[in-house]
Amino acid sequence: MKRNSLLPNLSVRRPVTVLMAFLASVVVGLVAYREIPVELFPRGFVFPALGVWIPYNNANPSEVEEQIARPVEEIIQTISGVRRIESSSRDNGCWFWIEFANNTDMDVAYSDIRDRMDRIKPELPADIERIYPRKFSDDDEPIAVIAVALEKDFEDAYSLLDTYAAKVFTRVDGVANVELWGADRKAVRVMVDQAKVDAHNLDLYSLVQDLQRDNFVLASGYVKDGAKKFYVRSVGKYGSLDEIRNLRLRNTNLRLQDIAEVRYDIADEVQWVQRLDRKKAVWIGVFKESQANTVAVCEVLVQTLNDRIRKTPQLAGMRFELIFDQGTYVKESINNLKSSGLWGGIFAFFILYYFLRRLRMTLIINLAIPISLLGTIIVIYFMGWTMNIMTMMGLMVSVGMVVDNSIVVVENVYRLRKEGLPAREAAIKGASEVAMPITLATLTTVVVFLPLIFMGDNPGMTYYMARMGVPIIVALLASLVVSLLFIPLATVVFSGLQEPKEAKAITRAIGFYERILARSLAHRVDTAIIFLLLMASGFAILQVVPKTDETQGNINNIWVMFDLPSNYTMEDADSYFTLLEEFVYSQKEKYGMRAADVRFRANWGRMEIYLNSPPAHDWWQVIGLAIGRKLGLLEDGMMTREEVLEHFKKNAPTRPGIEMRTRWRQGGGNEQGTISVVLHGDDTSRLTELAEEVERRLRTIPEFLDVDTELEDGVDEIRLKLDREQAAKHGVNARAVAGTIGYALRGVELPDYRMEDREVDLKIQMRKQDRETLHQLMNLRLPQQNGQEIPLASIAQVSVKRGYGRIIREDGKTMLAVKASTTSDKLEQVYRKVDQVMAGFQMPSGYSWDKGQRFNRMQESEQSTNHGLYLATTFVLLLMGVLFESIILPFTVLICIPLAFIGVGWILFLTQTPIDLMAMIGLFILIGIVVNNGIVLVDLINQLRLAGYSRHEAIIEAGRQRFRPILMTAGTTIAGLIPMALGTAKVIGISYAPMGRTLIGGMITATALTLLAVPLAYTYLDDLREWFKQVTAIMLGKKTNSAGG
Repeated sequence: MKRNSLLPNLSVRRPVTVLMAFLASVVVGLVAYREIPVELFPRGFVFPALGVWIPYNNANPSEVEEQIARPVEEIIQTISGVRRIESSSRDNGCWFWIEFANNTDMDVAYSDIRDRMDRIKPELPADIERIYPRKFSDDDEPIAVIAVALEKDFEDAYSLLDTYAAKVFTRVDGVANVELWGADRKAVRVMVDQAKVDAHNLDLYSLVQDLQRDNFVLASGYVKDGAKKFYVRSVGKYGSLDEIRNLRLRNTNLRLQDIAEVRYDIADEVQWVQRLDRKKAVWIGVFKESQANTVAVCEVLVQTLNDRIRKTPQLAGMRFELIFDQGTYVKESINNLKSSGLWGGIFAFFILYYFLRRLRMTLIINLAIPISLLGTIIVIYFMGWTMNIMTMMGLMVSVGMVVDNSIVVVENVYRLRKEGLPAREAAIKGASEVAMPITLATLTTVVVFLPLIFMGDNPGMTYYMARMGVPIIVALLASLVVSLLFIPLATVVFSGLQEPKEAKAITRAIGFYERILARSLAHRVDTAIIFLLLMASGFAILQVVPKTDETQGNINNIWVMFDLPSNYTMEDADSYFTLLEEFVYSQKEKYGMRAADVRFRANWGRMEIYLNSPPAHDWWQVIGLAIGRKLGLLEDGMMTREEVLEHFKKNAPTRPGIEMRTRWRQGGGNEQGTISVVLHGDDTSRLTELAEEVERRLRTIPEFLDVDTELEDGVDEIRLKLDREQAAKHGVNARAVAGTIGYALRGVELPDYRMEDREVDLKIQMRKQDRETLHQLMNLRLPQQNGQEIPLASIAQVSVKRGYGRIIREDGKTMLAVKASTTSDKLEQVYRKVDQVMAGFQMPSGYSWDKGQRFNRMQESEQSTNHGLYLATTFVLLLMGVLFESIILPFTVLICIPLAFIGVGWILFLTQTPIDLMAMIGLFILIGIVVNNGIVLVDLINQLRLAGYSRHEAIIEAGRQRFRPILMTAGTTIAGLIPMALGTAKVIGISYAPMGRTLIGGMITATALTLLAVPLAYTYLDDLREWFKQVTAIMLGKKTNSAGG
């Protein structure tokens, strides 16, 4: 006699204990639900990469590369664990991106970077004051962004916002930091009059060096006076602007104000313009403490903004626009979860009631949903995790799956009740019989996430998949406990005295299925061919479905970037962006636009259009609206984000030489929305020549809309070449030449000036009107050793050449990207065409080309995905081997996986849904789900054969008994996913629909075909097993006979 399982036995024999456990789970779950922190992203992940920013204004990229990028790269390479270094030299500094091995301790790496920067700083240009290393984690993202439109002119908008807004936000509990962006900060500026310097025969180079050594506070030890000890501080700080103006110049009776204007003001030259709703704008970013509750902090921030800051008299004339707050999106995601869970529970209820015809029992089974989810929240809470988009996604996926085990238990219990067993005995025996198969079926779904959580090559993917996978795992394990501990007792307590009559449709369906199954077993070859053709169609259609790596969220906004001609001035750029603003505001009602923001400089700019949030629709509303619009009963309504973007691209004003892009492109091939061929080598000029040929080849590909190179981002630059013989003849120091030119044109930062409440920058530079033309530059006076001065034109030659917008290096080699934009979704085909046109491209020794970081990421992602799918399938196979105690029979159930891919391919194709990250996650989950029905079917076949049934009889009887529970479990799972697949549930603009559609499509075909394909595969593999037994017996018999002979 088969021994009863522990949990069902405990459930029926200790009802009070089980009831107390049930109530305890509910109480603790509700407490955890109320107390668990809520935020948008999981906390704690630190990406294994660091950034370093070294500002160096008004320089050309070649100079930045030579003086900053190369020496810094060399010293970074001495750090342990560095895997890749990329540098980008620009006209305002150098940015370094350093990637580390996955197991690197990033705190140690950050300390090493700071140490290396301290070491290299003395070797960098003297006017580099600060180096900014940066870590990357989710805590770096602001939880709220507020745009401030300045309706009038303010003398010092930065100070007003810092005092009356930023500091007020900082005092909110849970706020760690507040930053201001885009405000013109005032500084003390010393503007030198070149004519006065020349008139007084002064040396500008020596003057600046004197000022750099001034304005200090220095600890100078201590002195004793009797028993008292006094510390000495040498104070050379400027006390006021007048003190700066009255500084006496060395070896003269002149004061600084005699040759320069000293004022506290913003810069004369405007390098950037930022506007919101056609008004000058400033941005405020609010960052929270790592342990703070995002929703609670955001609610207080919004209240503070409305009740205090907007009513502050000093800020009158400023309009505050809340652009983004994470709390809103967190609450939206929670509402999506609640709505999906509610509808999934309603669908599951009606499906179960249709099959069971018992109201009380249907309600009991549906209780598995909230109890399993509460159990999951308890585990998440005590693990120290938060409720965020990933954990909530896991809970959403679990909604339709957590009733499956309870369905199988209830169905088996009532089958035994029909056979005449008493209620208590049927509850214990029925649950015990299926305990092993439902446990193994649950574990198959659990092990699917192991490759994703523990074996991924991408640390970010591994981290976030764990946050989604663990809730699913815990929910399924909780549902297993519910089915074996609570459900058996419920079948005893809530069972009716009279068995309800089965629905006629189900009875007819079972009869039809038995006939089809018998016929398919009688014609095994024909049936197998049909299944093979179906699987081939599924895999073929999957090849047609577009694949994308551009799963990107948004806050219902549109980013449009503009590359402006190199000869554009700020006035030209301002004129064009004013035209753009007029256009979008003429479309404000049509677009449903709430605000528009522009930020631009002379040769680049971007516009961000913020749209009103679209109404969230449940699945039934989506279907109703689609039907109503199709029949012409409803208007199309508000334009979607995609429609607005398309209309803007077609109708926005443009000018010759201006290129519009709707996705961000970064250098070095690490771009979105473009395909790149990246050239690597030592000489930038040689790379430029090679790029011309690459560009010519890429233009032959019809899918490319435009092709350009990094060189086109550059501007014309003046190159000075020092005549060293003339310089030596006149006694002019080369360092003094470079220093004088740099001080005059770029200016130099002096030690900060201390005001009453803060420190401000102090900078000396030649007046703008003295440094505007080439003639003025060549007449710049340089000191000779004899005290006389000589113009720069006497010792230097000038030429004008095309410069580089930026110079990008990777692992010590310069790289130049040739970029092509395309609207094609079939990236694999486009990359194959790139290989075709680049075939035979000869490169010099030491030079190479590749298809950029985007292609590499796609390749790595595909390899990682395939590796994960293979491992998941292997784990499922091993578990089934434990259940069936067979090496061959587990392959019977594996047939469910390719059957599921048939539905995946067709549903994605018919709904025009590309395979993105969400769809790939759905594929992983699908592997663990679709084998469950096959497991319980094959397990019952084996049990019946042990009970004396023939193979054919066992298959027919097992199919008849498992038909109802298989349809019920599949129906509840699919029903729970309908709100996700058809609704508008999103998180920061990322739709759940691809994952829901993938799961539904796979479940439909896997369920429908499993009932026929698994029995068919069972017969073939059982024949194979018998053949192996016969071969083995023959071989062993021959060996025995040989030994006997």
